[in-house]
Amino acid sequence: MIDQLLGNEADKLKEIKTSVLKVRGKTLIFENSIYQIPNISSLELVNLSSVKPMPKYFLWLLLVGVVLLFLPHSGIKVLGFVILGVLGWLFYEYQQAKNTIRYGLSIQLNSGENPVLVSPDVEFLKRVMLVFYNIMNSDELKAFNFNFDQRQIDNKSIHVGTMNGSNLISGTVTGNVVSNV
Repeated sequence: MIDQLLGNEADKLKEIKTSVLKVRGKTLIFENSIYQIPNISSLELVNLSSVKPMPKYFLWLLLVGVVLLFLPHSGIKVLGFVILGVLGWLFYEYQQAKNTIRYGLSIQLNSGENPVLVSPDVEFLKRVMLVFYNIMNSDELKAFNFNFDQRQIDNKSIHVGTMNGSNLISGTVTGNVVSNV
């Protein structure tokens, strides 16, 4: 009852499965959302893994199959073996799919919103957190692409070092570019 009044923390999580996450300057862009990076209050790595409970009808199939094996009619015994065989196959399928391993990068915003970027690779999410840490603690404008499908981080920032008496040309230039005449 108290959970209904106060709300459950898991209900506030907005899970987002995105393939590309972009940082442009001080904005975070994914899906149809744009967030200001200064409005991010914290980042947290969360474990979203779960284990599916075993279906209750497995026990009933086991009970019916075993009871049919002990009945005197041979046709019913065959049905008992078939039920136990189907139960074995269902149990094998359940064992293969019972664990779902997922992790998320929870982005806590000053507004109280809490989107969670979901990925099965915890190491990739740790690298994403490290890049966000560097972006949040830097005054430089950055441009990064995070590809969640291929688990790649691309730095698209333009770095300009020391320039002595030369022009910086960004874009297409036709004709001659002269520094000093």
